[in-house]
Amino acid sequence: PAGRATLIGVAGSLAVDLVEVDEVTLGRRSFYGLTAPLLERHNIGADGIIGIDGLQDQRVLLDFEKRLMAVSDAKSLGGNRGFEIVVRARRKSGQLIMTNALVEGVRTDVVIDTGASTTIANRALQRQLAKRGKLTQTSLMSVTGQSIVADMAIVKHMRVGDLTIDGFAIAFADAPPFAALGLLDKPAMLMGMNELRGFRRVAID
Repeated sequence: PAGRATLIGVAGSLAVDLVEVDEVTLGRRSFYGLTAPLLERHNIGADGIIGIDGLQDQRVLLDFEKRLMAVSDAKSLGGNRGFEIVVRARRKSGQLIMTNALVEGVRTDVVIDTGASTTIANRALQRQLAKRGKLTQTSLMSVTGQSIVADMAIVKHMRVGDLTIDGFAIAFADAPPFAALGLLDKPAMLMGMNELRGFRRVAID
């Protein structure tokens, strides 16, 4: 046991127990001295989640064509060779935030969220895009077991650097991570795996 903490999920905040994890081995690499929150397995769909804190100075390579995930240093995974597009990001609260994205012409901060299947945007972006009226509604489930109601809409296109993504669904919600990252009042989104799967491979460094 390592005390208690407040965990911020996409649907709310929850006080959780913490435990010290001496070692996690992932492939040929080991990570030491981690502190992790205890969560219910049925809420996260696995025995655990490897977070940003366990991946510092590492590259995560998602090769959808080969159905392969690799974690290592960038040089061991081939550097930047073979990638058509390289997008730079800044770090805030441990997250990588891309600041040069345009969603239907609206400048938007984008956080890559490989733990989410759905792309979630804040209400500030919804207002800028004028996505309102009779929208489809859905429920977003959090790793905390909580749920939140969101409006679903189709976004025509998004541009990040030289990259363009056309026609994808976004859930608009007042998700707590936006406030935690200081992204509540300006257009922002958490990009999920549904959009990343549109590429042959993606590397997050």
